[in-house]
Amino acid sequence: MQMQEKKVKGFTLLELIIVIAIIGAISATSFKPFTKWRAERMVRAKATETASLMRNIFSQVQRGQYSFVQFSVYTDTGTNEIVIETNGLGQEKFAALVRDKWNGTTPKPFHRFDERCSMDIDWDDEGATSNELTVNQIKIDKTKILIGMLNNADQPMDIPDSGGNICFSKDGTFYGASDMFLITEGGESMANENLFICQRDTSDDDCKLTSEGPTQSNFFRIEWSRFGSINLYKWAGDWVTQ
Repeated sequence: MQMQEKKVKGFTLLELIIVIAIIGAISATSFKPFTKWRAERMVRAKATETASLMRNIFSQVQRGQYSFVQFSVYTDTGTNEIVIETNGLGQEKFAALVRDKWNGTTPKPFHRFDERCSMDIDWDDEGATSNELTVNQIKIDKTKILIGMLNNADQPMDIPDSGGNICFSKDGTFYGASDMFLITEGGESMANENLFICQRDTSDDDCKLTSEGPTQSNFFRIEWSRFGSINLYKWAGDWVTQ
Protein backbone atom coordinates (compact mmCIF):
# COMPACT_ATOMS: atom_id res chain seq x y z
CA MET A 1 0.00 0.00 0.00
CA GLN A 2 1.51 3.34 -1.05
CA MET A 3 2.04 5.92 1.72
CA GLN A 4 0.57 9.33 1.10
CA GLU A 5 3.26 12.03 0.94
CA LYS A 6 3.05 14.75 3.60
CA LYS A 7 3.01 18.28 2.39
CA VAL A 8 5.72 20.41 4.07
CA LYS A 9 4.77 24.02 4.32
CA GLY A 10 7.42 26.71 5.05
CA PHE A 11 7.05 30.23 6.41
CA THR A 12 5.75 32.84 4.09
CA LEU A 13 7.64 36.12 3.66
CA LEU A 14 4.88 37.95 5.52
CA GLU A 15 5.16 35.59 8.50
CA LEU A 16 8.93 36.09 8.65
CA ILE A 17 8.52 39.87 8.58
CA ILE A 18 6.01 39.71 11.44
CA VAL A 19 8.34 37.52 13.54
CA ILE A 20 11.29 39.85 12.91
CA ALA A 21 9.15 42.86 13.85
CA ILE A 22 8.09 41.20 17.12
CA ILE A 23 11.69 40.33 18.01
CA GLY A 24 12.76 43.89 17.21
CA ALA A 25 10.04 45.36 19.42
CA ILE A 26 10.99 43.08 22.33
CA SER A 27 14.69 43.94 21.92
CA ALA A 28 13.98 47.68 21.82
CA THR A 29 11.83 47.44 24.95
CA SER A 30 14.39 45.47 26.95
CA PHE A 31 17.55 47.29 25.79
CA LYS A 32 17.21 50.31 28.08
CA PRO A 33 16.57 48.31 31.29
CA PHE A 34 19.46 46.02 30.38
CA THR A 35 21.77 49.02 29.86
CA LYS A 36 20.76 50.49 33.22
CA TRP A 37 21.29 47.12 34.93
CA ARG A 38 24.74 46.73 33.37
CA ALA A 39 25.80 50.27 34.42
CA GLU A 40 24.58 49.72 38.00
CA ARG A 41 26.39 46.39 38.15
CA MET A 42 29.63 47.97 36.89
CA VAL A 43 29.62 50.82 39.44
CA ARG A 44 28.51 48.54 42.29
CA ALA A 45 31.33 46.11 41.52
CA LYS A 46 33.98 48.84 41.77
CA ALA A 47 32.43 50.37 44.90
CA THR A 48 32.33 46.95 46.58
CA GLU A 49 35.87 46.17 45.46
CA THR A 50 37.16 49.50 46.80
CA ALA A 51 35.45 49.05 50.18
CA SER A 52 36.78 45.48 50.37
CA LEU A 53 40.29 46.73 49.62
CA MET A 54 40.14 49.12 52.57
CA ARG A 55 38.61 46.50 54.87
CA ASN A 56 41.23 43.96 53.86
CA ILE A 57 44.25 46.16 54.56
CA PHE A 58 42.77 47.24 57.89
CA SER A 59 42.21 43.60 58.85
CA GLN A 60 45.85 42.88 57.96
CA VAL A 61 47.04 45.42 60.52
CA GLN A 62 44.60 44.07 63.11
CA ARG A 63 45.87 40.51 62.59
CA GLY A 64 49.49 41.62 62.93
CA GLN A 65 50.48 41.00 59.31
CA TYR A 66 51.57 44.66 59.24
CA SER A 67 52.03 47.31 61.93
CA PHE A 68 51.22 50.28 59.70
CA VAL A 69 49.25 50.33 56.43
CA GLN A 70 48.23 52.79 53.75
CA PHE A 71 45.15 53.06 51.52
CA SER A 72 46.08 55.16 48.49
CA VAL A 73 44.08 56.71 45.63
CA TYR A 74 45.56 58.56 42.64
CA THR A 75 45.09 59.09 38.90
CA ASP A 76 47.32 57.52 36.26
CA THR A 77 47.27 60.34 33.71
CA GLY A 78 48.88 58.12 31.08
CA THR A 79 46.01 55.63 31.00
CA ASN A 80 43.21 57.86 32.38
CA GLU A 81 42.64 55.29 35.13
CA ILE A 82 42.05 55.76 38.83
CA VAL A 83 44.48 53.57 40.77
CA ILE A 84 43.55 52.33 44.24
CA GLU A 85 46.21 50.42 46.13
CA THR A 86 47.27 49.34 49.60
CA ASN A 87 50.73 49.23 51.15
CA GLY A 88 52.02 47.52 54.30
CA LEU A 89 54.85 48.14 56.74
CA GLY A 90 56.21 45.41 59.02
CA GLN A 91 57.01 45.58 62.72
CA GLU A 92 60.75 46.26 62.37
CA LYS A 93 60.49 49.35 60.17
CA PHE A 94 57.46 50.59 62.06
CA ALA A 95 59.26 50.32 65.40
CA ALA A 96 62.22 52.28 64.00
CA LEU A 97 59.91 55.11 62.91
CA VAL A 98 58.15 55.15 66.28
CA ARG A 99 61.44 55.34 68.20
CA ASP A 100 62.86 58.08 65.99
CA LYS A 101 60.52 60.77 67.30
CA TRP A 102 62.34 64.08 67.71
CA ASN A 103 64.29 66.47 65.54
CA GLY A 104 65.54 68.66 68.35
CA THR A 105 62.35 69.85 69.99
CA THR A 106 60.20 69.28 66.87
CA PRO A 107 58.38 65.99 66.23
CA LYS A 108 59.57 64.22 63.08
CA PRO A 109 57.11 63.78 60.17
CA PHE A 110 55.95 60.28 61.21
CA HIS A 111 54.79 61.73 64.52
CA ARG A 112 52.69 64.43 62.87
CA PHE A 113 49.15 63.64 61.73
CA ASP A 114 49.39 65.89 58.68
CA GLU A 115 52.70 64.39 57.45
CA ARG A 116 53.00 60.70 58.41
CA CYS A 117 50.76 59.47 55.59
CA SER A 118 52.50 61.51 52.89
CA MET A 119 56.02 60.31 53.76
CA ASP A 120 58.08 58.47 51.17
CA ILE A 121 58.15 55.22 53.13
CA ASP A 122 60.03 52.12 52.03
CA TRP A 123 57.03 49.80 52.35
CA ASP A 124 57.64 46.10 52.96
CA ASP A 125 54.83 45.30 50.51
CA GLU A 126 53.40 47.68 47.91
CA GLY A 127 50.10 47.44 46.07
CA ALA A 128 50.11 44.79 43.37
CA THR A 129 47.45 42.85 41.54
CA SER A 130 49.26 39.56 42.17
CA ASN A 131 49.21 39.57 45.97
CA GLU A 132 45.60 39.51 47.13
CA LEU A 133 46.25 38.11 50.60
CA THR A 134 48.24 41.12 51.81
CA VAL A 135 48.36 44.25 49.66
CA ASN A 136 46.46 44.78 46.45
CA GLN A 137 45.79 47.21 43.61
CA ILE A 138 42.78 47.86 41.39
CA LYS A 139 42.27 50.22 38.48
CA ILE A 140 39.08 52.03 37.43
CA ASP A 141 38.37 53.40 33.96
CA LYS A 142 37.83 57.12 34.54
CA THR A 143 35.78 57.46 31.34
CA LYS A 144 33.04 55.26 32.89
CA ILE A 145 33.29 55.62 36.66
CA LEU A 146 34.27 58.58 38.82
CA ILE A 147 35.62 58.79 42.35
CA GLY A 148 35.21 61.95 44.37
CA MET A 149 34.62 63.44 47.78
CA LEU A 150 33.64 66.66 49.52
CA ASN A 151 36.21 69.42 49.97
CA ASN A 152 36.59 71.61 53.06
CA ALA A 153 33.55 73.67 52.04
CA ASP A 154 31.45 70.51 51.60
CA GLN A 155 31.49 70.94 47.82
CA PRO A 156 31.84 67.90 45.56
CA MET A 157 35.23 67.50 43.92
CA ASP A 158 36.92 65.05 41.61
CA ILE A 159 40.13 63.52 42.89
CA PRO A 160 43.27 65.43 41.90
CA ASP A 161 45.89 63.54 39.91
CA SER A 162 48.05 63.33 43.04
CA GLY A 163 45.12 61.76 44.93
CA GLY A 164 45.57 61.12 48.63
CA ASN A 165 46.28 58.55 51.34
CA ILE A 166 44.71 57.20 54.51
CA CYS A 167 46.96 55.36 57.00
CA PHE A 168 45.96 52.99 59.79
CA SER A 169 47.74 51.48 62.78
CA LYS A 170 46.37 48.77 65.06
CA ASP A 171 44.98 50.95 67.86
CA GLY A 172 44.39 54.14 65.85
CA THR A 173 47.37 55.96 67.41
CA PHE A 174 49.16 56.45 64.09
CA TYR A 175 46.08 57.13 61.99
CA GLY A 176 46.83 59.73 59.32
CA ALA A 177 45.64 61.43 56.14
CA SER A 178 47.32 63.31 53.31
CA ASP A 179 46.53 65.41 50.25
CA MET A 180 42.84 65.16 49.26
CA PHE A 181 41.97 63.31 52.49
CA LEU A 182 43.55 65.94 54.74
CA ILE A 183 41.40 68.71 56.24
CA THR A 184 42.88 71.62 58.17
CA GLU A 185 40.54 73.81 60.19
CA GLY A 186 41.67 76.41 62.72
CA GLY A 187 45.18 74.99 62.73
CA GLU A 188 43.90 71.49 63.52
CA SER A 189 44.37 68.62 61.08
CA MET A 190 41.80 65.87 60.57
CA ALA A 191 40.80 63.30 57.96
CA ASN A 192 38.06 63.55 55.36
CA GLU A 193 36.51 60.14 55.95
CA ASN A 194 34.31 59.64 52.90
CA LEU A 195 34.72 58.60 49.31
CA PHE A 196 32.11 58.70 46.53
CA ILE A 197 31.94 56.33 43.57
CA CYS A 198 29.46 57.10 40.80
CA GLN A 199 28.58 56.48 37.19
CA ARG A 200 30.12 59.05 34.89
CA ASP A 201 27.68 60.92 32.67
CA THR A 202 29.03 62.55 29.53
CA SER A 203 28.88 66.07 30.95
CA ASP A 204 30.09 65.26 34.48
CA ASP A 205 33.66 65.52 35.73
CA ASP A 206 32.91 64.67 39.34
CA CYS A 207 30.39 62.91 41.55
CA LYS A 208 27.84 65.69 42.08
CA LEU A 209 26.12 65.80 45.46
CA THR A 210 23.52 68.46 46.34
CA SER A 211 21.54 69.14 49.51
CA GLU A 212 18.80 66.93 48.03
CA GLY A 213 21.16 64.11 47.20
CA PRO A 214 23.24 62.97 44.20
CA THR A 215 22.40 64.10 40.68
CA GLN A 216 23.85 60.97 39.06
CA SER A 217 22.65 57.41 38.91
CA ASN A 218 24.39 54.57 40.77
CA PHE A 219 25.92 56.70 43.52
CA PHE A 220 27.86 54.94 46.29
CA ARG A 221 29.65 56.25 49.38
CA ILE A 222 32.37 54.63 51.50
CA GLU A 223 32.73 55.92 55.05
CA TRP A 224 35.32 54.94 57.67
CA SER A 225 36.92 55.87 60.99
CA ARG A 226 40.41 55.63 62.43
CA PHE A 227 39.33 52.44 64.23
CA GLY A 228 38.31 50.68 61.03
CA SER A 229 34.53 51.05 60.96
CA ILE A 230 34.31 50.86 57.17
CA ASN A 231 30.83 51.04 55.62
CA LEU A 232 29.46 51.06 52.08
CA TYR A 233 26.22 52.87 51.21
CA LYS A 234 24.14 53.42 48.08
CA TRP A 235 21.86 56.39 47.49
CA ALA A 236 18.23 55.33 47.04
CA GLY A 237 16.38 58.40 48.25
CA ASP A 238 18.59 58.07 51.34
CA TRP A 239 21.85 56.30 52.16
CA VAL A 240 21.20 52.56 52.31
CA THR A 241 23.79 50.18 53.77
CA GLN A 242 25.14 47.68 51.25
